[in-house]
Amino acid sequence: MKRVLQSEFLAEISHFRNVLEQNRIPCIIKNEQLSGALGEVPFIECLPELWVVHDEDLDRAERLLGELRRDAVGGKSWRCRHCKEDNEGQFAACWNCGRPGNEA
Repeated sequence: MKRVLQSEFLAEISHFRNVLEQNRIPCIIKNEQLSGALGEVPFIECLPELWVVHDEDLDRAERLLGELRRDAVGGKSWRCRHCKEDNEGQFAACWNCGRPGNEA
């Protein structure tokens, strides 16, 4: 088993686990329940971690997650056609009304 990444946000780790599993890369989350140990255990040792089960999947997992992170940061801002609200590029749906960004 190899560690792919560590984050202070369990939601982010869970999302990335789902992405890897959808791409048929078996993985697990370690330290998922350690937040209760904060203070007794050093902070850095309590952070959730995403691990691939098979070492040979590490390169592909890192590539997939790298692309996902790059796309989330690099998207162009857009204006909702329904409510005219401005949205940052990482949002696929309008934060104000919930309509998809590609809705006609």
